[in-house]
Amino acid sequence: MVLRELGGPLRLEDFPVPKIGPNDALLRVRASGAGLTVVIMTANPGIVTSYPRIPGHEVAGEVVEVGPQVENVKKGDRVACHFYLTCKACQFCRSGRETLCRNFGGYLGMAADGGYAEYMAVPALNLCSIPEGVSDLDAAIATDAIATPLHACREEARIGPGDQVLIVGAGGGVGIHAVQMAKLCGGWVLGADVTDDKLELMESAGADEVIDARGEELSRQVLAKTGGRGVDAAIDLVATASTLEVCLRSLAPAGRLVILGNRPQAVFGADPTFRVDPGLMLRKMLEIHGSRYVSMAELMQALELLRQKKIRALVTRTFPLEEAEATHQLLRENKIPGRAALLP
Repeated sequence: MVLRELGGPLRLEDFPVPKIGPNDALLRVRASGAGLTVVIMTANPGIVTSYPRIPGHEVAGEVVEVGPQVENVKKGDRVACHFYLTCKACQFCRSGRETLCRNFGGYLGMAADGGYAEYMAVPALNLCSIPEGVSDLDAAIATDAIATPLHACREEARIGPGDQVLIVGAGGGVGIHAVQMAKLCGGWVLGADVTDDKLELMESAGADEVIDARGEELSRQVLAKTGGRGVDAAIDLVATASTLEVCLRSLAPAGRLVILGNRPQAVFGADPTFRVDPGLMLRKMLEIHGSRYVSMAELMQALELLRQKKIRALVTRTFPLEEAEATHQLLRENKIPGRAALLP
């Protein structure tokens, strides 16, 4: 499925099987997750480096060929893909913070062709093995929708046993797994969203309380459900100016706001810049964190959580590859609870 212009529709086209370099692997794609990240990035200027481009970064597949210098995977391996194209050699890459790579090369599916295809070429060091007992579909979802909240909950929100946690956008593809991850960290979880099917899914995923954000102002609902105290951490996957300000107002003393979503003005029209009251920040000693994807080690941990059945991949809709554009339209209209996926 090919993107030929910024924000344009995806169209089914025949392309030759990609050729690989000495450090690359060729994958037969088995599953590719579809989420709002792809929809946003393909419409945000400067993210896609050239056209035509095949999107798709939540990828699991089978190795069918490797370059002569590849040692970490071999033909026949089942593998999952890391999203970021990094140098593997700078200070950040070598300290396990490769999402801050000094020589960042862009995103899989944006700066290099991705998984909305039958075959894709990828740097072999971006691949890790899928554990036995984990399906290709679940592994694909782990590469972003499960791994991303693992980092956000553990490293940025620092959720511990008994912490009260607000997740805004908790019924979406990443949010629904953030609910599970926050619970796994020991949190008491308040999930907020705006459609009935997402509210129901949040309950089934283990949210302790569900908040309909279409109703009374969100921070008032949060304070009411926490006895006026507020939450220890708020994870915002929507990240509009209004939701971010609401999250700050919902925090207890020493609370952490974690920004996980991104709604760029170039795509959505509205300015996401939010106001911060320095007096409030000082008085309550609040923190604001940006959470940027995961390390390769964290991706491997997410896959292991699937193997141990500590986390469930919540995929509510699957589509054939040729329906990628229809899938994206449903995502734009906020009509898919949980995660969607394409199955070539």
